[in-house]
Amino acid sequence: MNRNTVRARLAFSFKGESYELDSVIDLDGCPGEPGVMPDFHQRLARAAGIDPYSYLYEVLETHDIAFSDATGVAERSCRDGRFDWARFEQERREASDWQHVRSIAQQVLGARDLDAEPELKAALLAVYRAGKGTD
Repeated sequence: MNRNTVRARLAFSFKGESYELDSVIDLDGCPGEPGVMPDFHQRLARAAGIDPYSYLYEVLETHDIAFSDATGVAERSCRDGRFDWARFEQERREASDWQHVRSIAQQVLGARDLDAEPELKAALLAVYRAGKGTD
């Protein structure tokens, strides 16, 4: 599976100084609970060496982050400077499930283009998820 990354940028001024934060974030390395978006402001601040208990950090938090240059399945979740975390989680889960199914199916069915057979792909995924106890 490809790495999932996204570029996060934020520009703001504080006390007459301009700040331009820019970081590529490894989304696969973002721990957290399912359904809860990571604190990207905090990640940007940490990468720039900004103390999360400072006034500078409070100002940083009031500005929107612009997201771009996503890789992996994150590409489909990054549009117009916004990042849809819920969609990304769903896409990542689906890609992971399909990777497991494909590996098993290729052992049993041999070399076959399973992506070219959407009905078979859907059936295999449904069986896999039923076995996992998920939808």
